[in-house]
Amino acid sequence: MGVKMNKIKQFWVKSYQSDKIAFYLELTSFVFTVGASMTLALTADNPDMTIVYPGFFIGSLTATYAHYRRQLAWPMILVGYFSLMNVFGYGVAIGWW
Repeated sequence: MGVKMNKIKQFWVKSYQSDKIAFYLELTSFVFTVGASMTLALTADNPDMTIVYPGFFIGSLTATYAHYRRQLAWPMILVGYFSLMNVFGYGVAIGWW
């Protein structure tokens, strides 16, 4: 059990030490994305998308920059696309389109 826990700890430590800014961007992305997802799940019968989209937008935007810093091309493109779609979705939710 101790060896497995040490490997898990080293995984997190290595991620932090390799790029502290990317680590905190990823943490921010995690918090906002989980919050938006939880809001969507708990209000699934009538979600307020003007709250959900900004949470997903902040999560995907911070992940985009973190992936850029870590030089992860395909994840960066994917979450960059999500960022754009969240802007579009927010526009639909508030009646821009």
